[in-house]
Amino acid sequence: MKLKSLIKCCGLITLGVITNVNAEIKVKGSASLEQRIFLDNPEQLVHQVDDSYPYPVYHQISAALSPHVEASSEKNNMVYTVHPFIRIDERDDERTHIDLREFKAALVTKKWQASIGFDQVHWGVMENHHLVDIVNQTDYLESPNGEDKLGQPMFRLGIDLKGALLEAMVLIDYREPTMPTPGARFSFENDYSYEYEGWGEEYHPDLALRYSKSIKNIDVGVSYFGGHSRTPELRNQSVGEPVWYVNLVDQISVDVNADLNRIELKAEVLYKIIDDKSTRAAVLGSEFKLIQTQNIDVNLLAEYSWDEHGEEAFDNSFQNDVFTGVRVTLNGLNDSELLIGHNYDLDFSSQHGFVQAKVNITKALTVGLEGWWFNVSDDDYANKNYNDDNMVQLTGYYNF
Repeated sequence: MKLKSLIKCCGLITLGVITNVNAEIKVKGSASLEQRIFLDNPEQLVHQVDDSYPYPVYHQISAALSPHVEASSEKNNMVYTVHPFIRIDERDDERTHIDLREFKAALVTKKWQASIGFDQVHWGVMENHHLVDIVNQTDYLESPNGEDKLGQPMFRLGIDLKGALLEAMVLIDYREPTMPTPGARFSFENDYSYEYEGWGEEYHPDLALRYSKSIKNIDVGVSYFGGHSRTPELRNQSVGEPVWYVNLVDQISVDVNADLNRIELKAEVLYKIIDDKSTRAAVLGSEFKLIQTQNIDVNLLAEYSWDEHGEEAFDNSFQNDVFTGVRVTLNGLNDSELLIGHNYDLDFSSQHGFVQAKVNITKALTVGLEGWWFNVSDDDYANKNYNDDNMVQLTGYYNF
């Protein structure tokens, strides 16, 4: 994110909020305190870790603040959204950061809406592998699951077509994925520079289009993305260190979710071209509603991920994988939730599992418990760095 562009964007949106003196303002969000405990001793690094990182780390405390402010005015149909995310970490300087998840001004009417600024867009329907989700860059500082995304500067237009939604987005300024300090927990050993394909380098505009519609109990989305890939390729050079090379990609995808009462069937399918090399990939899944009562819901999850290039896939994280899981929702305990999942790679015999629980003690107080364990093959290059990062995390939230 470039400082000059950020200042201009912030200034315009802040001016809009101030001038709308009759705007209705809504504030929500959370403040949290997090404790991570790592269970294993990491292997000695080949390269020296940043001097600011006290290698090796067995416990890690951090605090985060995530306020969400929305100001709306019926007089001129404007909605202003400000959603910063701030984390302060005692061990890792890279993990101490500020990001604008959302910072936008939107003009909203009954038939269309347009917005400009930092925004977040999520595509897809799967629980474990978000195959088609490409608009926003991943924030790897938060969790290895890739759920957290960075805010993306964009112009966004949405049009209501008699129950369907047609969206167009122009994305400006490529955002590099955020990573912990090289050699820290959940990190790579080295931090390399970036190179970009195409004119304008990181300022090359990306284009995203999506058509989505609900037909009775079936939700369908058809999407196109043209621009820089969100998964950089590590390339070796004849002279000097390797670089993260950001390819240009053309991607067409379809996602479907069919609710058939006791079972939901889900699918994400894509076709993309990078460097004149095409890729077909898919994720097929289901969610079976095993128990549904007034106090508790239990759902069983299953997914299969496939990439036609198999072990030679550009990103071999989910090229031939099976995921199973269970989600438990405690309706009688303020909709508290427990999610347990396990992923197995049929090619590399790699596996990892997780437990994620959030107990809503009251509307204002939540306790979170998260655990991760990894057993990853050396051939599975995308995830092998996590092998020694088995951990348990306890988080306390204050919701406002």
